[in-house]
Amino acid sequence: MRIIVNPAAAGGRVGREWPETSQRLAAWGLDAPAVLTEAPGHATELAAQAVADGVQRIAVAGGDGSVCEAAEGLHRAAGGELAILPLGTGNDAARTLGVPSDLETAARAAANGRCRSVDLIRVGDRLVLNAIGVGLIGDINDRAARIKWVRGMGVYLVAALSALFRYRTQTVRVTAGDAGYEGTMLILAVHNGPTTGGGFALTPKAAPDDGLLDACLVQEVGPAGRLARLLAAMRGTLGTKAGTREIQAPWLELHFTEPVPAHLDGNSVVLEPPVVRFEVVPRALQVVVPKNEE
Repeated sequence: MRIIVNPAAAGGRVGREWPETSQRLAAWGLDAPAVLTEAPGHATELAAQAVADGVQRIAVAGGDGSVCEAAEGLHRAAGGELAILPLGTGNDAARTLGVPSDLETAARAAANGRCRSVDLIRVGDRLVLNAIGVGLIGDINDRAARIKWVRGMGVYLVAALSALFRYRTQTVRVTAGDAGYEGTMLILAVHNGPTTGGGFALTPKAAPDDGLLDACLVQEVGPAGRLARLLAAMRGTLGTKAGTREIQAPWLELHFTEPVPAHLDGNSVVLEPPVVRFEVVPRALQVVVPKNEE
């Protein structure tokens, strides 16, 4: 086994506390060499290199962005198993896979857990494990990345209150199999799992191994409507709101005319027009989960 550590995760806390954390992990049965990431995207390289070195199981100590990068590296290398030590801000990938938030329990699962196959999402030349957020969600994620004094869902709530009434929508066209839409887009969430942003349930019925994307598209609404939809996302009822479309399909295309902010499992990007395609890659990754996780 090899541990990939993102020292910048959780506002730098992972790096500051890593010497102590590594000792605790060893005491819990997870005693393995560790390598630290040095820049965005580095976890992808480190995961692929671990497979090339003959390492079978890779544990990622960090947040969703690091987990996503490592998943991409393993898929590119066509091997390895991904375990998660949820030490980031949101930890939604761990939540999707049933990995406990308690570090000791997660560490024991990483050392002794079983494997299951899950899907990935391909967007352009990138691969994503849990969630993609486009539009307002992308703007909120970008703001959240600059907040260092709050953890968990609180980070995204603070960022959401900053972005909620400032984000400007554009008219888009969406195609997904037999489904289609043309109009304004406030939010487009394309998910493999139910939550993003530390627990916002934008696609509460999503399953990471069903061979389908779960998407939620929200039309433009007024200021009060934006706030109502934020609260609904926290409760998992966004799909019941007027102007919301829920889509389940193996692929989805977004046609648009202006660059739009987005996140890939918390990694901020800007999507460029005129079209972006999202498609599921079925059973593309082996992940490590607790033995009793269904």
